[in-house]
Amino acid sequence: MGITDAQQGKRFFSVEEAYAEGDPYSHYAWFREHDPLHLGQPGWPLGYPQIWLFRHVDVMRLLRDPRLVKLVGDIPEIRALREVEPYEAPAQDTFGFVANRMMLFQDPPDHTRLRGLANRAFTPRVVADRRGEIEALTRDLVRTLRDQGEGDLIEALSYPLPVLVIATILGVPAEDMHRFRDWASVLGAAIDLPMEELATFTARVDDSTRDMSDYLRSIVAKRRESPEDDLISRLIAARDDDGRLTDDELIATCVLLTIAGHETTVNLITNGVLALMRHRDQWDRLVADPSLARSATEELLRYDSPVQLTTRITGESIEIGDVAVPRGTEIFFLLGSANRDDAVWDDPDEVRIDRKVGRHMS
Repeated sequence: MGITDAQQGKRFFSVEEAYAEGDPYSHYAWFREHDPLHLGQPGWPLGYPQIWLFRHVDVMRLLRDPRLVKLVGDIPEIRALREVEPYEAPAQDTFGFVANRMMLFQDPPDHTRLRGLANRAFTPRVVADRRGEIEALTRDLVRTLRDQGEGDLIEALSYPLPVLVIATILGVPAEDMHRFRDWASVLGAAIDLPMEELATFTARVDDSTRDMSDYLRSIVAKRRESPEDDLISRLIAARDDDGRLTDDELIATCVLLTIAGHETTVNLITNGVLALMRHRDQWDRLVADPSLARSATEELLRYDSPVQLTTRITGESIEIGDVAVPRGTEIFFLLGSANRDDAVWDDPDEVRIDRKVGRHMS
């Protein structure tokens, strides 16, 4: 069956509609049952119907498929469009320039290389060595919120904590934390903005990117002269040992760690607390038995995924089920839906902090 033939009589999935009603999971459940391989409206980049995947088995399998890519520059049909509308490479240290060097937007082998170097530097020991500082930061924020009697959880804890933690791990001095937090706020917002809104935000985003890049380059220069026990020094060592991480990639990796880790952790803390407030029996169990914290974290990641969806592009023509999918088709992976699939978990709409979660997609 061709991709256009399969659209007849379809109810189209809409992210906006799902979230406007405040319960995207009921929408996910309908599509998992009735239309799990959903052909949506024609869209970017070539006008083919977008494909939306809702089941855990499909999301898990196709996210591993090497024929689905993040970069589109090597797809002939898209390259032909750029020849009609010439592609202008972004200027040095603009958001586009830095984003193009992030592993998040790379395919193998570059993604593999960048991720390997980052993992080599960002080891569990790096976090463990800073555990005391991280716990002190957390206690201070929680104590301040407690002393106020009431407050906004996001503003008081969820938002400031992740960026303060990653800045501490990177090696940002305490006196510069407020500047780092401001830059992360702007760039984190840019990641989530639709393209049409990002255009009106570009100048501010690029200014923050340049300021943050300049600042990070100054720290990199200092650490080259005098390494310290921080993540930037470790990333420099990984580059110098193997000669594979350029200065631009080093800066991009630091920016990515700041904004990606920030946004997802904000969502995890906020959604997790909300879920426990709505399941007070589970809150009470966790308070009574803090040893459940690890399994509770995994369950909360499953229950309300900090990242609800991700996308890929077909780098070649493929078949998904009985649908022939042309090269250059955008595929949407509904991670939040996959994590509530009742084919994988019993009572997936319930929070059970002692659940053996297994392979959730968060």
